[in-house]
Amino acid sequence: MQLSQSLNIKQKQSLVMTPQLQQAIKLLQLTNLELKQFLEEQTFDNPFINVEEETQSSERKTAESTLDKNNSNSEEVLAKETTSFADDPTNNEDYDNRFDNTNIDYGSRHSANAGNGEDWDLIASTVPNHEKSLVAHIEEQLPYLLETARENLIARYFLEALEPSGWLGKTLDELHIATNIDYDELKNVLIKLQGAEPTGLFSRNLSECLRLQILEKGLMCDELSALLENLTLLGRGDLKSLIKKIGCDETKIKDFLAIIRSLDPKPGSSFSTETSNLHKPDLLVRKSGEDWIVDLNRSTLPSINVNEDYAKKLSPGGRDTVKIESYASQALSSARWLKRALEQRNITTLKITAEIIKRQKDFLEKGMDFLMPLSLKDIAVAVKMHESTVSRVTNGLLVSTPKGTFPLKSLFSVTIETDDKENSKSAAAVRNMIKKILNEEKGEKPLSDDLIAKMVSKNGVKLARRTVAKYREMLNIPSSSERKRRAKLDAMTAS
Repeated sequence: MQLSQSLNIKQKQSLVMTPQLQQAIKLLQLTNLELKQFLEEQTFDNPFINVEEETQSSERKTAESTLDKNNSNSEEVLAKETTSFADDPTNNEDYDNRFDNTNIDYGSRHSANAGNGEDWDLIASTVPNHEKSLVAHIEEQLPYLLETARENLIARYFLEALEPSGWLGKTLDELHIATNIDYDELKNVLIKLQGAEPTGLFSRNLSECLRLQILEKGLMCDELSALLENLTLLGRGDLKSLIKKIGCDETKIKDFLAIIRSLDPKPGSSFSTETSNLHKPDLLVRKSGEDWIVDLNRSTLPSINVNEDYAKKLSPGGRDTVKIESYASQALSSARWLKRALEQRNITTLKITAEIIKRQKDFLEKGMDFLMPLSLKDIAVAVKMHESTVSRVTNGLLVSTPKGTFPLKSLFSVTIETDDKENSKSAAAVRNMIKKILNEEKGEKPLSDDLIAKMVSKNGVKLARRTVAKYREMLNIPSSSERKRRAKLDAMTAS
């Protein structure tokens, strides 16, 4: 067999994920809070990057430029009309010298008012600001509940096991195994901790939580104690078995139910939790006349200021000048690119959100029943981007609207088939329809899933019984038999 060497020319297409492309894609899927953390990390590697809050940056730009520049039109994206912007970070590999950002000015009109104390975060005043957490509240009471330093040490184990509801998340046996502390000593400290206010803290179950509160009110009796031992029967509404167990008549059970309803089953829920995942919205939506305006939440949005003057100072004139200038050139180029990529991320986010709001105007104006079916593909086609880009932008972002603050992704909903194919319903709207039907039902005659399916079908929505059951469970609504038992208990309490 003869071997030979030869040269061949061949064309081949391939997708290359450059580091800059990967970084641009990453920027798209970051929330404002995550974006700020990412940019702050970049400042450690690049001395030319200065991270500023968007409001601070806007104030600085306003001081340097006149207010009539573009008349601030680029800050607002109207839901009825958006500027065509074909450049998408995921569609190109060449980022250098691609963006002309000389005419981009975010929020210049708003920044002019920033000095007048305008609050950009529209929901900041609606978020409760708790001064103390549950643990901090209990720690203040420890000197009055415990006597020795050892008891305070043991109390720390109970505090670690405390749940946000105020209940104890571990049994005494589990704490005994984990700490090797004597069981009786643990029990003694627990009894003292259960004297903390509000009453019911450090309870091991619902029965104990209610018992502690009833004892504090001085309403405990043998029959009520027996009732607390049989809360399962009470929850099922099995009054016959309950009367037989307790040994009292129905009238007395009504009195006991009134006492139980006056208690707090979760005494710790009124306190703030240190592990709260709530954060401010990334986007703000408001109505102005007939138009819906979408804007970035500038109270949390960071921006980049490239320190151009610092590069000029890095020319000492010596044998290391070439290396220093090479490093400065690369770092400065990277900082400029990151600034352009951030601006592109903001424009892409606004464009996608504006298209979503434009399609869901009826929901914002009329309510949940008018939430239209919407898919990622619908938005991707409208804004001329890939579905993955739309998914990355909408995933994780919170949007503040007159209807409340919720994930941007929740404005997407699958289509439910209807008799009128031109006016299809979204799954969220159908769930809301089911919720309204159940809210209007009579307690003594709850509607079955099959009957609900028929009622919904009369409105032109084709729905199976199992779909109703699925949506009902998603709404945390119990079955018809369970609702009937609860209605019976409510009737006993009311009478």
